Amino acid sequence: MHRIAATPGGWNPDTDGVIFIEQTPAPIIFLTAADTDIQTLATVVSKLPADFPALRVTNLLQLQQQLTIDTYAETVLEKAQVIILRLLGGRSYWSYGLEVLQDIFAKTKTQLIILPGEDRPDPDLISHSTVSLSIVDQVWRYLTEAGVDNFANALLLIGNHIFNKNYPIIPPVTIPKVGYYQWNQSAKSDDYSAGVGILFYRAHYLSGNLDPIDSLCQALVEYQLKPIPIFVSSLRDPDIQTEVLNYFNSNIQLLINTTSFSISSTSEDSSQPPLFSLDIPVLQVILSGGSLEQWENNFMGLSPRDIAMNVALPEVDGRIISRVISFKAIENWHPTLETNVVRYVAVQNRIKFVAELAKNWINLQQKPPSKRNIAIILANYPCRDGRLGNGVGLDTPASCIEILKALEEAGYFLENSPETGEELIDQLTSGITNDPEGWELRSIDQSLSFADYQDYFLTLPLAIQTAINNRWKDHFQEEQKTAKGFAISGIQRGNIFIGIQPSRGYDLDPNLNYHAPDLEPTPDYLAFYYWLRSQFQADAIIHLGKHGNLEWLPGKSVGLSENCYPEIALGALPNFYPFIVNDPGEGTQAKRRSQAVILDHLTPPLTRAELYGSLQQLEGLMDEYYQAQSLDPSRLSLISERIIQLIQQENLEEELGLPKLNKQAVLKDQGSIFSELDRYLCELKEAQIRDGLHIFGQCPQGEQLRDLIISIARHPDNKRLGLTRAIAEDWQLDFDPLTSDYGEIINQTINHQFCRTVGDGVAVIEEYAINLIEELPP
Repeated sequence: MHRIAATPGGWNPDTDGVIFIEQTPAPIIFLTAADTDIQTLATVVSKLPADFPALRVTNLLQLQQQLTIDTYAETVLEKAQVIILRLLGGRSYWSYGLEVLQDIFAKTKTQLIILPGEDRPDPDLISHSTVSLSIVDQVWRYLTEAGVDNFANALLLIGNHIFNKNYPIIPPVTIPKVGYYQWNQSAKSDDYSAGVGILFYRAHYLSGNLDPIDSLCQALVEYQLKPIPIFVSSLRDPDIQTEVLNYFNSNIQLLINTTSFSISSTSEDSSQPPLFSLDIPVLQVILSGGSLEQWENNFMGLSPRDIAMNVALPEVDGRIISRVISFKAIENWHPTLETNVVRYVAVQNRIKFVAELAKNWINLQQKPPSKRNIAIILANYPCRDGRLGNGVGLDTPASCIEILKALEEAGYFLENSPETGEELIDQLTSGITNDPEGWELRSIDQSLSFADYQDYFLTLPLAIQTAINNRWKDHFQEEQKTAKGFAISGIQRGNIFIGIQPSRGYDLDPNLNYHAPDLEPTPDYLAFYYWLRSQFQADAIIHLGKHGNLEWLPGKSVGLSENCYPEIALGALPNFYPFIVNDPGEGTQAKRRSQAVILDHLTPPLTRAELYGSLQQLEGLMDEYYQAQSLDPSRLSLISERIIQLIQQENLEEELGLPKLNKQAVLKDQGSIFSELDRYLCELKEAQIRDGLHIFGQCPQGEQLRDLIISIARHPDNKRLGLTRAIAEDWQLDFDPLTSDYGEIINQTINHQFCRTVGDGVAVIEEYAINLIEELPP
């Protein structure tokens, strides 16, 4: 066991083992997960009366292991006269600890004051307190209002009630939940190009934990941006959001948010949160709960807790994930509280990146469309011309043409742009591409000189220079012998550049390195993106279609550093990424590692597979067979022989899980064989398949639109049955059209049609659904 107090950010069960908290007993124990509470108490304790009982504080993040809790309870908690627990997240967050506290009360009569850490009451949590509810409520109000004076009066109230003191106290002092922070500006500017809102927690303001906010404000000023920092108690309250809007009005062109969680509603109320009315880019900035050392040594970048609170949930609101700008660090060991006082410490190069990203987003807004330079990057995997512009489910060349048309209509400057997807591919392949075949015969329309690349290369972190040289120095030296510079694949049409994303490497099998987590990009790769930024001077980049390879370059998974290759290549450019809607997992990679704004596009049109050729013949023969059973039994032998012939002809025995068929086997078990065949044909017929490719910006038409609507409406969620289930329920059918065995015999009439099996019934339901959709007004 070892002492945890040296680890800001709490205990890591994977690496830290069993923890022993070194602390002496005291009459009052304060347990909290908020470092800002500890910072405030560190100031408060010196202002308390000389005879005030001793106070100890422990961070709940250090009490996550049962053995740690048990040991701390035995050595410290059981000797206290009152324990104050301030718990974020409700009872379930620290359920074992609560059980231990209740056992301590039963054993020692140590008084318990159990409080929610939020500004909303939690009757279930408060009910675990052992003092009067009026005292609990008063203490909660003091701590909720926060600040040094309110915390001091909360402790004095406890002293009066538990220790029979007679300290003078005053009611809770109300501190605004929303307010403007007058930050200490070291360098002023009267020439601001735009305003940038900053949202941060009121708790940081009240505890003086403001280094990251001050540094961020100063970095924005250096980019001629006017920071408007606003503290908030929480963004979950719509009234607080409305009050925030009063500070911003029309004074900001971008918002930087440092608060956690999401403000989107999960209720049936469809109204949008008030803050969404700003209709401006929102950068999510992360104040990490871990230490700088943990981040530097962790290839994941951030802890699961940080990712959940500060990345995953904010993504629900559509915020642009930027960078982590601060980490917890020990400010000092407090000898009275016997705990570390932890503060957030800014990381300047991460703050500079965020400020540059903010500046670039604002530049994009302020430039007239005709002056904006936009790069559209097409994926190329594997690196052959036949795979140029591949995107899952997307007709990427045709989609690129639609984007070019939309840009031109919006006022962007284009000239001599291709009119069709085929023309686009022809123009791209007439110049240099990733495909080595015929390189010497192809034109080079743009390039980056070796000298310019070398100047850029020397600006990279030394560790990156060393890694690139170790991997690619020999290749680079050979390339310098035969070329004058790096060829940049693509075509420039006015202010729009359509480029081919470079290969990850030059292995014999490029398939092995497309997602390689440890393969440094080539000098050619870095030269391509540097050319986009420095010589083409791109204002934004569009990576078109799932998926390219930039977001898979080596580096941290989230919370990137200056040594992570996606950042080295892309820099702080706005990045737009049309991406197929049914693969949010890989889209998340781009959001978190390349500050991408995901523009979801539809899947390809979906339809039922239906049956064709011999399979359609089999379906017809099966219908004939079952009709002949009652109408003309003499035909059964002839029909069954033809059915068996088609099964063998199409090699369906294995699909049906049957041995090689012969006449004796069929005669012996004909019923189960045909039943299995009927089920198989029904499932195959109702299977959902793609019907072509999607074109970005275009809605499917006619039957494709109809079938896509049915495919989407067919599936249930937690609020809806789904279309086919709703029809089945309306018709009072006793089978589930989505999960029942299609081969199950039902022998009933459904919507005036006789159905022998569930599969027949599903076909009737599907046909009815088609008619419903076709009757909808356009």
